[in-house]
Amino acid sequence: MSKNDSRILHIYYFAEIIFFLIIKAGEQIWREPGKGDPGIPGSPLALLRYCTIVCNFLMILYLYLRHGRNLHFRENWIPLAFALTLTADCFMCIIPDKRIWGYLFFTLVETVYMIYMKPTWKNVSLRLILYAALFLLIWRIKALSADNAFALANMVQLTVNLFCAWIWYRMSSNRKTLLFALGITFFAGCDYSILVRTIFLKFPDGLAYTIAAFLVWTCYIPAQVLLLRSYVEGINENLRPESTA
Repeated sequence: MSKNDSRILHIYYFAEIIFFLIIKAGEQIWREPGKGDPGIPGSPLALLRYCTIVCNFLMILYLYLRHGRNLHFRENWIPLAFALTLTADCFMCIIPDKRIWGYLFFTLVETVYMIYMKPTWKNVSLRLILYAALFLLIWRIKALSADNAFALANMVQLTVNLFCAWIWYRMSSNRKTLLFALGITFFAGCDYSILVRTIFLKFPDGLAYTIAAFLVWTCYIPAQVLLLRSYVEGINENLRPESTA
């Protein structure tokens, strides 16, 4: 990559660190005793959070426009996933009462990452079996709703992607797949924390809720940076002399 690319990347990393620190401070400053997460859609904290996602998208868009045409088609699924993430978080952070659309787009995000890793019939079948089992479970406990159905679809996709990402890294053992697997792991940490936070929503001052709420964006911001870094590694691999020989 050029020196200008590296300079822009370092500015991006610095901006993400600053956003991260401000967001973590804001979570404590704006949180009121007896109430849940202060980052409800449209709130100052939610807007700050969305700024990190915009920053991620702009960075990967720049990289795509600069280098995407020279990469293998599969590598450019990651910028598409970032565009879908930007849309999903718009419904989570900006537009109130539309979380169902956020769940839908996050399911699409995980589907894109599934395609990026070259799905097999085995893991596609596993996803369908898990989703059917969980769908039946929420139907039996009378918790079936469109929100829950899409949320479960997202969790199933993410969970299977987590295992597939580490299997992919074990098979290839390179920096790109390691960063991707780490990114998916942090992504899963964010979503599992949201699940725990939701379960303990009626006890916002409890230890479980407090830890889960702290971990959501503590995991989510690094997840996006690591996934972007994996795309950077794909670019670097393409630019090495042996990759063009």
